[in-house]
This record gives sequence, C-alpha cells and structure tokens, in this order.
Amino acid sequence: MTSTYTTQADVGDDLFPGGGLGRFHRDAWAGEDLEEARHQLETSLDGRQFRARAGQEAFAFRFATAGDARLSLHTGTFLAHLQGVIPWSRDYVVSWFQLGSVTIDYPRGQLRSVGTRPFLTPTETSYSFSMTPHRHGIVQIGATFLEDVAATRHGGPSQRVVFDHAAVPTEEAVAAWRAALGRATPVVVAEGSSDASRLAAQTELAHALLDLFPWRAVAVPATIRTERARRLRLAVEYVHASVEQAIGPGDIAAAAEMHPRTLQQQMREHLGASPTAYVRDVRLDRVRQDLLSAERGTHVADVARHWGFGNLGRFSAAYLDRFGEYPRETLRRWDD
Repeated sequence: MTSTYTTQADVGDDLFPGGGLGRFHRDAWAGEDLEEARHQLETSLDGRQFRARAGQEAFAFRFATAGDARLSLHTGTFLAHLQGVIPWSRDYVVSWFQLGSVTIDYPRGQLRSVGTRPFLTPTETSYSFSMTPHRHGIVQIGATFLEDVAATRHGGPSQRVVFDHAAVPTEEAVAAWRAALGRATPVVVAEGSSDASRLAAQTELAHALLDLFPWRAVAVPATIRTERARRLRLAVEYVHASVEQAIGPGDIAAAAEMHPRTLQQQMREHLGASPTAYVRDVRLDRVRQDLLSAERGTHVADVARHWGFGNLGRFSAAYLDRFGEYPRETLRRWDD
C-alpha cells in the first residue's frame, strides 16, 4: 500500500470549543492489495473482525482525511465487500454514498443507506456493518464540539444530543446540508486556513447537521456516557423519548434490556433516583419548558395534565421542591 501524503500542522495554541488544542491533520492512503487495505482500515478505525471479499471489478482502495478534533472530513473508496465491527465512540458521524451501500446493525435496530442520502451512524454504542463495493464521504464531529454548538440552539447547558436515526431528512434539509458542506470543505481541509476561518466553517457545518435530523438534548451524566454503562444510558434516553406515554419501570427496563432490579440499583447509584422518580422529574422539566415558552392564556393545569400529572396539589408541591418556585410563578414570567 502506498501513502499518498501524510502531514500534520498545529493550527493554534488556543483552547477551542470542543475540547483540547486544535491540531490540524491531513492524511491519505491508497493501494491495490485487498488484505493490506482491510488491515489498514481495521487498524485506523480501531475496528474488530474486519473481513473483505473481492467484488466483480478490480480492487482499489483510497482513504483521505483532513480536519482536527472538532470536525474532520473523510472520503473513502473500497472496491470490495467489507464487513466488521466499529467500537464504541462518542463522536457524531454523518455519512453518504456515491457508490454502493451499507447495512448497520446496532442494539436498537438496523440502518440501511439509501442512495446518496446522508445518514447518521449510531453513537456511544458499538455496531456491525456490511458494505458493498463503495465510494463514500464522512463528516466526523467531536461530541463536545457538537454539543456546545447545540447548546446555543436549545439554550441549556451542553448535553448529549440524541438524533432520530430513523428520520428521513427533507429534500430542503439535504440541499442545505450539501450547500454547507460545499462551503465548509475547502476551508476545513486546507492546511493554510486560519484558526478563525476553520472554526467558523466547522460551526456552520455542525449547525447544518442539527437542521438535517430531528434531535433532542438529553441530560445524561458523564459517568454513564461510557461503554460499560451503555444500557443505563439507553434507559435514560428511552425515558426522554417516551415520557409523554404511560411508561413504568418495567417498560424502561425492557427498552434497555436490563433486569428491573438492576435498573433500580443503577439509577439510584448514578442518577440518585428510582425509575419512577426519574420519570417524574423529566416530566416536571418538560412542564417547566412549556411554561417558560407559553403563550398568553395558557393554564398551568392544562400543561400539567398534558405531562401526566392528574393531582394538581401533589404536582405543585413536586414542582416547588424541584425548582424552588410554584408553577404559576414560572408562568407569570410571560408578563415580565
């Protein structure tokens, strides 16, 4: 296998949003040896159990990457069938195919690429994949950077962003994404780009991703954003996604494939609450969000009932205990 180029350059000594010192890299590999290419990819991606099988046309391989820890762009050509396992990662990754396709199996289901439409790969979980001979592009965004950008949109602290992987982006959103990608790419990959211009281009692309798929910021403690605590994180995300429904501890445990007793123990250890109390607190948070953004004429009782609180006296007491004010006081801020 031949290395087309390999360069690295510091792009500044300032601490960037997204964590860590920005360090620009630009690398590429190419070759025609199938086994060497398989091994190179498995090593560079820290993958497992990669298997390659020749396709109908002569094999060729090329992989190029440029960017930094905040955001990097990748292009790849692998003209053979490829299977393997990608390990747990916190990064957010959006991909698209110019040729070929991929099927991804992960704990919550299966994803398939469709034509050239961009799609998200799972985050904070390992997954297996099966690719046909392909050419594809990837935008890889560091978790802290994307979550900091998302925080400017939702107005809260930087939190895990949970995308709807099954959602089909609109044609308008895809067009806007591709336009942003076209503007950002020359700046992100150029070694001579200034710190400020690269950060601006990366930020624009992060915003374009947030416009591409539905998402929600979820308050997931850092202690459970690990591979070992994956099932508890899934339980937390299930609560946030399903809290409008009538869910109980059994539903949460089943969604995370945990024993109810294990769920109870781990929630108390890491979140300081039982499953039932955690659901209540998430519902109280949703009530508060609705009250803070309410239009004139909104009634507290209507909002409370919408989020499953039937006893308004107990609801008001729980709200006061969580936020230090009564719900009617939150609602009055509309007039401030």
